[in-house]
Amino acid sequence: MVRPRPGMAAIDLACGTGQWTRRLAAWGLTVTGIDSCDKAIVQAQTAGAHPGLRYMHWNIVADPIPAELAPGQFDIVTCRYGLAHLEPGRLLTDVGRWLKPDGIFYALVRVDPAPSLGDRTGGAHHGEQLAEVSRFPDDVSEEYVRHLGAGWAYRAVHKLRPHRRVIVLSEYGIEHPKSAELVPGQSKFGLRPALPSSQDPAQDLPSTSGDHS
Repeated sequence: MVRPRPGMAAIDLACGTGQWTRRLAAWGLTVTGIDSCDKAIVQAQTAGAHPGLRYMHWNIVADPIPAELAPGQFDIVTCRYGLAHLEPGRLLTDVGRWLKPDGIFYALVRVDPAPSLGDRTGGAHHGEQLAEVSRFPDDVSEEYVRHLGAGWAYRAVHKLRPHRRVIVLSEYGIEHPKSAELVPGQSKFGLRPALPSSQDPAQDLPSTSGDHS
């Protein structure tokens, strides 16, 4: 799906303490980890250094875009478990501008198919809307996943275990005569399974076999 190569330029959005950012750097990418939490950035900076690795404090939702994030400069932008805290419309537009024409946006989300309040209390009354109940603050719904990707020429969603999805978007703002969704295992501009996996279950990445549970 995404095959990183040494020398590629990457951004890791909502990097937290930098575990995934350091992994990208270890694969030879020049990577900038970005997070809005000062304490997380400090922990990331003290956790270990790699050539081509740096961190930046930035509130993605509220602050102006830093000058360092110039259009068309990056091969890969990643965001692991951070989409639930961001405004997807603005974010995906900005990401599309930062990426090179054949660049890739890679997001990992946790999906919670929790029953609605109505299901838990015997049903809603008088047509009231049912609110989704989430077990984790960074969960998103399947509906949220289905609506991500407007304006991108290619889109793929891979299932990792019952509650995890990987979303891959490519070619923002480019129209193709026969544009269609990528399917797992389909090759397009280097979109092939997969980024290397690790022993940490939270680091598992998709293969064409689907669910890894």
